[in-house]
Amino acid sequence: MQVQVCLAHVTRAEKKKRDWVLCLARTNDVPVYAKIYLLKKTDKDSFKKKQEWQLRDLKILDGVSAESPEIRMDLDERYSWIVASVQEKEAFLKIVQNLCERYNIGRKTKFLNLNFGGEASARGQGGVLVVDEQQEKEDEADTGYQAISDKETTDLRALMSGCETAVTAADQFADRLTAELSVLDGDNIHSMMASEEAVDNLMDLLTTSINEVEFLESRLNQYDDLLEHIRDSMEKMEGKTESLETVNDNNSKLLVELDTLVLKLQISYEHQMLLQEADFTSKENLPRTVEAAQALSAAMLAPLPFSLTRMAAVQEQRKRMDRLKDRFSKPLCRHLNNVFIHLGNEGGDGLGAHHSGRELTLPSRANIHKDLAGYAQLMHWLKQMEPKSYQMLQKTYTSSLEKLYQRDLDRFFEDGFVRVSGSGPPVGASQDVTNIKKGGRVSVAGNTLVLGGENNLARGEESRQERERFDTVTSQLLACLEPIVMAEQEFCVQFFKMDSKLEGNKTTSNRTKKQVTEEVRGMMSQLFLSMETHLVRFLAHYESKDGFYSMLSYVRLSTAVLQAQDTGSFLAITLGSALIHTKRNFDRLMQAQMRSIEDCKPPRKAKCGIISFVSNFLEFAQNTEMIFRGSDRRTDIEKWYLTLVTSMMENIPRIAKEHQKTPQAVVKMENFHHLHASLSRLKIPVLDSLKRDTKQKYTDSLHNYVTQYFGRPLEKVNVFFDGVSARINAGVKEAEISYQLQFSKQELRRVLALYPGKEVRGGLERLYKKVEKHLSEEENLLQVVWHAMQEEFIRQYKYIEDLLQRCYPGAQISLDFTMTDILEYFSDIAMHH
Repeated sequence: MQVQVCLAHVTRAEKKKRDWVLCLARTNDVPVYAKIYLLKKTDKDSFKKKQEWQLRDLKILDGVSAESPEIRMDLDERYSWIVASVQEKEAFLKIVQNLCERYNIGRKTKFLNLNFGGEASARGQGGVLVVDEQQEKEDEADTGYQAISDKETTDLRALMSGCETAVTAADQFADRLTAELSVLDGDNIHSMMASEEAVDNLMDLLTTSINEVEFLESRLNQYDDLLEHIRDSMEKMEGKTESLETVNDNNSKLLVELDTLVLKLQISYEHQMLLQEADFTSKENLPRTVEAAQALSAAMLAPLPFSLTRMAAVQEQRKRMDRLKDRFSKPLCRHLNNVFIHLGNEGGDGLGAHHSGRELTLPSRANIHKDLAGYAQLMHWLKQMEPKSYQMLQKTYTSSLEKLYQRDLDRFFEDGFVRVSGSGPPVGASQDVTNIKKGGRVSVAGNTLVLGGENNLARGEESRQERERFDTVTSQLLACLEPIVMAEQEFCVQFFKMDSKLEGNKTTSNRTKKQVTEEVRGMMSQLFLSMETHLVRFLAHYESKDGFYSMLSYVRLSTAVLQAQDTGSFLAITLGSALIHTKRNFDRLMQAQMRSIEDCKPPRKAKCGIISFVSNFLEFAQNTEMIFRGSDRRTDIEKWYLTLVTSMMENIPRIAKEHQKTPQAVVKMENFHHLHASLSRLKIPVLDSLKRDTKQKYTDSLHNYVTQYFGRPLEKVNVFFDGVSARINAGVKEAEISYQLQFSKQELRRVLALYPGKEVRGGLERLYKKVEKHLSEEENLLQVVWHAMQEEFIRQYKYIEDLLQRCYPGAQISLDFTMTDILEYFSDIAMHH
């Protein structure tokens, strides 16, 4: 338990705004320990211990000057404090000085400039000059009155009893005592002189005793020194950092650290021999060589504290490992470089075997990957230990294998051309591909079915079969490319450890993943440098022959891109690039179809007939349906369906208006009828609403034509009864109509006599010939139109008969022909023509 002895409020010269407290404390138990504490005042008006020192560690205590409140102490370093007041400073220094003199036994503290009230106190290295007030008080007390003891009182009384006048005559008693004392002194001197030999013996004994005492004193001083040393050792053991356990722990840790250091930097003799005499051609020794290389890398990359790296032994071992690394890596790089070059020069044997096969195939290079797999760990070692050599080998592998894949792709796509067209690629196709990749515009092929053009181009069975072959070969091409490219990509990633940045990092950023993907993609683009060129040239060649090839390419490439295993891979990007070219050609084709509809001119024939874009649409849609059926890109063609059909419905009235020789109603009726028939045959759900609109426009055109050219064959009779109907609507009763002059029975008979049956039949025959002249033979709507005119005639006839029966009942007035006669007229005219 510690007891506070004294304290002083101090500040530091460099931090005057902060309040500190120097506190001196000691323990109550034995042995006594005294300590000095530095306390810091916190914001909550409490004190927190910042530092502590043993009082025995105080080397110099300097009071500076009597007028200055500054004090200086040399502990673990020199400290300077400013006390709150000079009085507090003096009181504090006095107590510190006293405790140092009392408890710092064997440790000399030097006191400087300690003057308290004119009493000088200074201690140097050789001794101490101290004015001890307590000792002075004890000396003064010794010079005062001291009472005699009981034994002395008894002896005094016995002496006084021998003299009766001892009390009354003190002077006489004193003289007597003096005389007796003199006698006794004389007797003592005579006795001492008589015992000179005894005195000499006594002196010898005293001398021997003094020597023994001095010897004992020296031994006690030795014991005192030992006890002081033990005391210091016990004090040291009190602190954790100075205890024996700490020393033992430090020694143990040092031993472990040295063992670990040796273990980390040590390479076995067997591994050293393998690295110096490595045989890379022996597959049996490769695992042991890899193990030795990994041991070397582990030793060279072992994490060491910076302080240990400055050790001479560590630096020497590292230099030795660097020389061993150079001796191993150079033959390894030379061997791998030769292997890669050999693969590029001798990898083309037997490539022509696939020409004779029944299926289009691209040679697999799995055997190369299998042969190189044994060197994968060594390549990983080079990436870690020799980055420059690793990069050079990677470039060598890429350039060598690029030649191999170049030959494979040349023969592969040449075989594709042969299987589709029976001949190889045309001369100059590469220049066309260059123009396409630069963004050059490709015009619509001359053999393409254009909706607004003439439909007399040769699009026979041979063209259809060639498109089927192209579709089959394109599917096989894309199916063969994916496994080869993905196998090579997977091998390169594993062999060259291109995904090392993603290993052991759970929180990999998207930027790191993107960087690794771009590195892999860049290497694959160098390996398959000509793949995109070959693919685009193959597709562009056939797209230039017929626009339908662009649709086939678009569908097959879309499927391949959507089914790609890795959307960010080189293959997916390459196919996506080819898809973009094909999509542009597809859009150009559809835009050309759109322009052909908008720019279509009416035919120069006397009869307009079916417009070219209406007649060509069925064949066009049937071909596109075969291509896009079940495709993920069907929505694209459906959008174009809506656009094209809408445009056709808008341009049919324009063509009808521009054709001067055929009535507009006939042109619209025939073309809307043909378009409706085509849509009904195609059964495309997205066009159902337009199909209904087309049906309505056809019906309206038919009605307008019948109304315009059939009109009212019984015109005067119709006019007469229109007047009758108007009077009835005006409120005239039906029975009173015949009594009006202009609607009398006589007037009715006169009007009806103007239309005998023979005259009506003749008029119908002339009308049939006119309709036959207007309508075209290809759509064959004559009977439909004639039947519609028959229905219109019957409707007018029933209208007249109804008013006759209602307004002129019992008048025995009727038309010259009956319903049966009308049906017979129409039937006979149709049969005879």
